[in-house]
Amino acid sequence: MNTTAITVNGTQITLTATSAVTWTASDISLRLCPNMTWAATRAEVSAKGDTAQAAADNLLAAERKAEKAAKLAARSTKGQNFAREMRSFLRIGARTRRIRQGRDLQAQILECITNAAWSTGYYNADREQTFRAAFGAWMAYDKHIAGYRVDGILIAHIKAMTPYQFCALIGDMIDAGVTNAGEGEIFFSRLRSELYTQAA
Repeated sequence: MNTTAITVNGTQITLTATSAVTWTASDISLRLCPNMTWAATRAEVSAKGDTAQAAADNLLAAERKAEKAAKLAARSTKGQNFAREMRSFLRIGARTRRIRQGRDLQAQILECITNAAWSTGYYNADREQTFRAAFGAWMAYDKHIAGYRVDGILIAHIKAMTPYQFCALIGDMIDAGVTNAGEGEIFFSRLRSELYTQAA
């Protein structure tokens, strides 16, 4: 195993031993774990690998991914951030079915929103804030869709949505400024008009 140098962005950096199992390379800390894998850490990002070089490479990849995600989040609306974070949290893809392992994913999405709103600390601070933004949409859904207070065809349309589409719907409700059941009624009325226009 190489404990003398690693290459970072094409530059070879000498490792400096700080103990029998830890080294530093510029601002990267490397540690040899008991299972003979390596852990690389810089600031709040860490990654593992089979060698010091692999751990450093994985760390750089994780940093690039985090930077890309931060840029995407900065360009996105609150609703888009919600949809992306919920899909990531529940591992929802475009082809994910509504029922997975006997559980209704639409119900799980709504449960995540209530957990964030009612149980402070249930999620990390960023995720809690993102999910909590959908609480008004949850109230509107609970009253008008789950409570069967709007047009039956609209209810059937929403209940037939895939989890991926349902995340987008909640995101659209956030971006439309739905913060209570009354605003939700206006949103669903507009959605019903669009649905009937498409069907005509």
